[in-house]
Amino acid sequence: MIFLRLNILLALVLTASVVQAQTDGLPGQLQHKIDSLFKAYTTKRTPGYAIGIVKNRQIIYRHGYGLANLDYTLPITPKSAFDIASVSKQFTGACIALLIMDGKLRLDMPASRFIPELAKYKDTIRIEHLIYNTSGITDYYQLPRASDRSWVTFDYFDNDECIRTSLRQDTLAFMPGTKWDYCNVNFMLLARIVEKVSGEPFSAFARRRLFLPLGMKQTMVNDDATEIIQDRAIPYNPRTKEYVDAYRKSGFDVKYGSGWIQHARNSPHYGGSGISTTVNDLIKWEENFFSKQFGGEQFYQLMHRTQRFRHDMDNQAFGLYRGTFKGSTYWAWDGADYGVSAQIMRFTDQQVAIIVLSNIGNGDSAKKAQQIADLLIAGKQL
Repeated sequence: MIFLRLNILLALVLTASVVQAQTDGLPGQLQHKIDSLFKAYTTKRTPGYAIGIVKNRQIIYRHGYGLANLDYTLPITPKSAFDIASVSKQFTGACIALLIMDGKLRLDMPASRFIPELAKYKDTIRIEHLIYNTSGITDYYQLPRASDRSWVTFDYFDNDECIRTSLRQDTLAFMPGTKWDYCNVNFMLLARIVEKVSGEPFSAFARRRLFLPLGMKQTMVNDDATEIIQDRAIPYNPRTKEYVDAYRKSGFDVKYGSGWIQHARNSPHYGGSGISTTVNDLIKWEENFFSKQFGGEQFYQLMHRTQRFRHDMDNQAFGLYRGTFKGSTYWAWDGADYGVSAQIMRFTDQQVAIIVLSNIGNGDSAKKAQQIADLLIAGKQL
């Protein structure tokens, strides 16, 4: 019996080795150069990063650097779960895309059909105005809270309070379609529209229609601050004078010193943010944009659909924007919040995607993704 168990164990080890060889396809020298970008997060007790690189629907590299939890010195791995901040918007856009494909929504529909509070504005806000950030709604954090407390995510607040605060304004900041203005409440309202149309919580709809069909079993909409999240990467900010001063100004008695400030996300707002996910799951998300197995061409085209309004911003799609890097077109959206940073760059022509997640507030994952892209170009992988 012992001999049989040893044979089974050996077979499992050999199988794991084969999978590793098949999925991690970067030349060793290029792996070393990428690792060197994160060397500061491997030699001491510090939060850090998880990265993943996909090429031609194959995983060519994934790795973790630093710690997911400083209390217990738990390492970051590709299965560590990060809050990805505004990178979440593309998943809200995806839920809207699915309802459009179902024939239940159109971009030109008045949003007040689902959100009656919007009917008070003389200029009609349409679903397209929300998804393309051209609604004229003032974002919640630019306005004071009724409680006079801060909008720092240490404090509890939810979608209802954010929406209520923004819609307390009797006039819009501008006529819908005439300006582009980044607004999280636009995407919170889109999440509410998904709930109204589907008849279920946004988190349940996203899980049933999006995450589970894609095999993203460790991805969720974190709409309950008390939920347990397996393999969670705790958010941190550096305990510098700049950060401590900012916390103190917002009413939090944070001590000066060195090291790190642990930042619990106690505000379960979603739509504009709120997704918790892993590099492993995001690899599946990115692979699908190359295979188009989930949703087909229609889903792909909707997610990348840009639209021109009466302003110059015409490169935004469904929670994505189109950019160029060293002459190559990519699609992305930046994510940053207290204690977290996230970026996904997808080069469609080259079929390469770069995922960078961090549990450091000033981690600047977008810059790290570009540095990886530079190395991939130099190594003829991009």
